[in-house]
Amino acid sequence: MLKKSILVFLVLLLSSLAIAQNATNSTSPQSNANVIDKAYQCLKNQIEKESTIVSLQEAIFGTLALGSNSKLNAVMDGKIKNENHWEESVNQIKDTSQALLAYNRISKNTEKIETWLLSNKRTATDLTWYLEIDIDNHESSSCKVTYNNEPKTVNIREDMTLSGNAGSCLTPSTGGFWLRISNTCIDNNFTVSCDKDFTTSTLYQRTGSSTVFVSPVAHSTSALGTTTESVNSKCFSTTTTGCDYEGTLWATIALDKSGKDISDYLPYLLALSESNQRFLPSSFLFILTDGQDQYSQLVQSQKENKYWQAPNTLYSRYYDSALALLALQGSNSAEETSSKTYFESITTAEGCWNNNNIRDTAFLLYAGWPRLISTGGGGPSPSQSCASAGYSCISLTVCNGLGGNKISDYVCPNTGICCSKSPIEQSCAEQSGNVCSSVESCSGSSVSSSDGSCCLGTCDPIPQADQCTQAGGKCYSTCDSSEIQTTDTCSGDDVGKVCCKSTGSEPESDTNWGLWITLLIILIALVVVGIIFKDKLKMMLFKLRNKPSTKGPGQSTSPPPGPGRPPFPPFRGPVPYPRAQPRIINPSNQPVRRPMPTPSKDNEMEETMRKLREMGK
Repeated sequence: MLKKSILVFLVLLLSSLAIAQNATNSTSPQSNANVIDKAYQCLKNQIEKESTIVSLQEAIFGTLALGSNSKLNAVMDGKIKNENHWEESVNQIKDTSQALLAYNRISKNTEKIETWLLSNKRTATDLTWYLEIDIDNHESSSCKVTYNNEPKTVNIREDMTLSGNAGSCLTPSTGGFWLRISNTCIDNNFTVSCDKDFTTSTLYQRTGSSTVFVSPVAHSTSALGTTTESVNSKCFSTTTTGCDYEGTLWATIALDKSGKDISDYLPYLLALSESNQRFLPSSFLFILTDGQDQYSQLVQSQKENKYWQAPNTLYSRYYDSALALLALQGSNSAEETSSKTYFESITTAEGCWNNNNIRDTAFLLYAGWPRLISTGGGGPSPSQSCASAGYSCISLTVCNGLGGNKISDYVCPNTGICCSKSPIEQSCAEQSGNVCSSVESCSGSSVSSSDGSCCLGTCDPIPQADQCTQAGGKCYSTCDSSEIQTTDTCSGDDVGKVCCKSTGSEPESDTNWGLWITLLIILIALVVVGIIFKDKLKMMLFKLRNKPSTKGPGQSTSPPPGPGRPPFPPFRGPVPYPRAQPRIINPSNQPVRRPMPTPSKDNEMEETMRKLREMGK
């Protein structure tokens, strides 16, 4: 019986140690593929829970990541009004545009949605527009500008300043180099003819800003020829006045994916990007234009070489980082690689992100690790991937600029279309730049290259981590639900932010919890074993204290009795009563052997088990 008891104890102890080992192994690094597979499975599990009520945003981004899903489809289809827009939302333009991307992803007809969006197109009145006339050889010239069927004469001097009366729609700008177009004449066409070779174009700036943007298209002709310029400045809004900047960002991306011309919306988005940084516009604009200015602004706004978080963002660093990864998708830049590595390291125990947030997890997967998905009818095969066919997934605007054509037979997992031509990028060395390492930051502007991000300045060491980082925290504008705010300070670019530490929902806390649980299980096992085998343990202790003598015959293991003290027989067993009992010595000086009492039911064990049952109720 004693051997059996020891065996049970060893089994319990080994089980506890195995649990501890599993808890430690659960936080060991996994391969990237395993992490992403687990993230996709976690997203599916979170959506399919019976208790999960899926919101429109969760349904949209879940569809972008996973493809056709009956539960997600039911949410989106149930909230659409007149089959063309989603009325029950805070921002109808934004939500409808995102839903357009989701429906496009699963090959669902989107004509009515596109028509509704275009019906909410407005003229952007937040810009100041100019007409520029440049004489090729910088000679003085006389030009006629015609609008509303009325020609106006404008003289151009050798220094390219203008004079003359161009009518109520055109007035000389400050400095006299351009003609400012009145807001009441934005929709007019302006026909120009000069007596020397000339070039015309339009320029624009945000009202009150000093930054001037030049339209990408200019028109040149010989003397006495004609050119026509017009203002193309549109935005989206559900109101008759003003524009919805965030809605216009998403609408432009969605319509470009659908093959629509979006050039009219770019001036508004570019000019007002500076005052709308909370929406991370550089991400959208780099997708749409492939511009180096937008690329530089995007990669240099990365935080700690790990994530993005726009100033005064309406969302989280998970959402903003997904926006950035969407723009950098497939670029093989250092910023894309480091960010993906960071997010692969901070998944929750279940495999998702941001406390198992469905929208943020789905958006990150769609932006950083997109997959060919089911469209409801089997979906595309891997051979239909645009990249595997040797083509590029880029915006329609960039494709048209390269002289390429949209190829409809191949699938792009991102917001781009499959283009027959690819942008040709120079190496960093050809651009006289440097590729910075992961522990360096670029002191100048960064441009894209065939080597990834190329620094046109110097690569400087990243400053030592601040107090918050050294304490194991991160500096953010606000802490998420899975984090607590500490008193550690943030420095450098993060001055004014708060230090956030995980509360234990992310992997770094799992090991500590596992060790505490293991210790608790071992202690409980020891207590239970001690209670069950209390009497046997007592016997073992008594036997150890009273081991038989190993000395020879006639030798005593006890000290000799003191003077005047009679010898006592050796103690042979437990005293059945708590009080002292008289000793009886027989004439033969042999100890009287008392029969061992039969142990009664262990009341202490019953009381312990009763308390455990009550605790388990």
